[in-house]
Amino acid sequence: MMYNWMERLSDDAEVPTARRIPPCLSVAFEYVEAEQEFNFYIRNVTNYPMTPTLHKTESRAVMHLVKGISRKTSVMGWARNITWQDIKEKNPFTYRTLNVVRAPTTIYNEFFTCKVSPREFKNTLLRIQICDIDEYDQNVVVAEMDYWVNTHIISQFTQFELPFPPFTPDIGEIELHMTYLPTSQRLIVHYSTVTNLKLDDACKEIYIHGVLFVGGRQFERHQSEVKKRAENACTDDGMHFTHKLIFDLDRKFVPKAEVLIHVMQVVDDKMLVVGQVTLSMLHSEQCQQMLKNLRTTISRIHRLTPSAG
Repeated sequence: MMYNWMERLSDDAEVPTARRIPPCLSVAFEYVEAEQEFNFYIRNVTNYPMTPTLHKTESRAVMHLVKGISRKTSVMGWARNITWQDIKEKNPFTYRTLNVVRAPTTIYNEFFTCKVSPREFKNTLLRIQICDIDEYDQNVVVAEMDYWVNTHIISQFTQFELPFPPFTPDIGEIELHMTYLPTSQRLIVHYSTVTNLKLDDACKEIYIHGVLFVGGRQFERHQSEVKKRAENACTDDGMHFTHKLIFDLDRKFVPKAEVLIHVMQVVDDKMLVVGQVTLSMLHSEQCQQMLKNLRTTISRIHRLTPSAG
């Protein structure tokens, strides 16, 4: 029997790829030179990166204002990247919005002000971070940009729409080995390997947690064995998890299904997410190959992305 989703995933078929529209910040700036005040208004973020989470997730914007930071790397040019070490050395002023409900257009509507002298103005940086908030009230940065406050003429309040650049922090990778069995109607993650993880210094244990979503609703949860922290998890050698994650997935639900994989670390009594991978049955290249080659294990390495859990 040939199912519609199998026909769509045949070699001759075109499967639409999910479009990723970068988030955009609506913000207003003003510099009052006579009063040496830099004022800014954080309005909203459109196209908010709505990654799947296992609980209701809130958001907040965090702004770091850094005075007296040099824009030049040398006499040859301008700095392309300002590191956190550079920022910490300048004792930045940090501002936060209140927590708001995360939505495709997330609205903050908050005003902030800071004293900036005319001499400091040309070397003042505003680093803006959009954060999901995890269950322990910790910030998980999902978008980030740097704005030099003298980029535009802002002698009076002026509104800007600023697109966020791609945000791809290096927090590790995971290799997944997946199979779909159409007769037993099961999706199996056979084993997984994590590499180059950025772990908390107090991390004691690591494990993999998988969740099956169908039509946006959670259907099943499974987790791997728990392993003691070892240095190979933070290198190319990697740490291997052999416990299978087996999900019951009816064939008729395959087009609506996606799998959320979390790499978890145990820090004190907290279960924190190192990073996640989301695999849609229709849009993930690994899942497409798996469904074209039923009963065959397909392996891929995925870069982890930030997650509030």
